[in-house]
Amino acid sequence: MREEQFLEEVQYFNSQLSAVIGQKIKCESNKILADALNYIRDTGGKRLRPIICILSAEAVGGSRDKAVSTAIAIELLHNATLVHDDVIDENYVRRKNLSNPARYGEKRAIVIGDLLLGLSCEMLGRCGEPEVMRLVTRAISDIAMGQYLEFTLRLRDLTEATEQLYMEIAELKTASAFMASAEAGAILGCGSEIESENLRNYGKSLGIAYQIQDDVLDICGDPEKTGKSVGLDIKNGERTILVIHALNNSSQAEKAYVEEILMKKREAGSSEIDRVRGILINSHAINYAITLSNELVQGAKNSIEGLENTEAKRKLQLIADLAAQRIEEQAQDTFIDR
Repeated sequence: MREEQFLEEVQYFNSQLSAVIGQKIKCESNKILADALNYIRDTGGKRLRPIICILSAEAVGGSRDKAVSTAIAIELLHNATLVHDDVIDENYVRRKNLSNPARYGEKRAIVIGDLLLGLSCEMLGRCGEPEVMRLVTRAISDIAMGQYLEFTLRLRDLTEATEQLYMEIAELKTASAFMASAEAGAILGCGSEIESENLRNYGKSLGIAYQIQDDVLDICGDPEKTGKSVGLDIKNGERTILVIHALNNSSQAEKAYVEEILMKKREAGSSEIDRVRGILINSHAINYAITLSNELVQGAKNSIEGLENTEAKRKLQLIADLAAQRIEEQAQDTFIDR
C-alpha cells in the first residue's frame, strides 16, 4: 500500500467537496460564506477525518457513497474549529496562507467559523441516521470543551498541568473528531457494535497522536513544510506534553525560566523561545513525545486488526503509518535525536 493510494482518496474527497461548495456558492449570495468555502477548497489540507469516515464505511462492508455527506460535514466542522482556534491563538498563518483572522479580522473570522459550523450541520442532516447525527454533534461540544479547558489551563499554575489532564484535553479537542469520523463511517456502513467500537478506538489513538505531533512540530517543525509559524505554543503559554515532561525532568533554574515565559511574566521574543526550545530538547521532551505518539499510532493499527482484510482496512492502516512518518518529514533534524 503506497502513499499514492492515499492521495487518490484525497483527490476523490476533494472532488466531492468541490461539487458541494460550487452548488452552495451558486445558490447563496453570501460573500463571506463564499470566501470561507473557497478558502477551504483552495488551501487544501490532509482531509484525514473525512477520508477516515469514508474508509470506515467501506471497511465494514458498506458503501462510500452513503458516507460522503457526513464526511463533508466533518471536514466543514474541522475547518470551523480551526478558524476559531486561530482567533484564540492569534495565529496568522494556516496551510502556508494567511489565516482567516489575518485575512478578515477576528470578528468576521468568528462569523465565518459559525457559518461553516451551520453548513456542517446542514450537510450532516442529509445522512438520515439519528445515531450518526448524535455522534457528530457530540463531537462539536467535545471539541469546544477541549478548547475551553486548554485555554483556561493557560491561566492556571503550571503545577496543575499533568500528563493525564493533557490527554483528556487532547481527546476532547483533537481526537473527538477522529473518533466521530471512524464510528460514524462504521454505522453508515452497517458495521457491528464491535466493529464500530474498534474503529472508534482507532480514531481516538490516532487523534491523540496527531495532537502530540502538532505540539512537537510547533517546537521543531520546518515552517516551509508545516505551513505554520514555530513557537506559537510557547508564546501562548500552552501546557503541552513537551512542557509537562520538561518541567518534570529539568533543573530548578530551567523550570523557573519556563514558568516565567509561560506565565507571561516576560515577553516571549525569539531569543526566549529559543531558550525554552533548548530546555525542551535537553530534557528529552521531544523524543519522549515522539515515542508516545508512535505508541499511539501502533495502538490505532492494533484496534482494527480484527477487521476483514480489505483495501479500505489497508488504507486505514496506511493513514496510521503516514502519521508515524509525519515528524520525520516535517521536523528539523537538528532538534531531534535520530
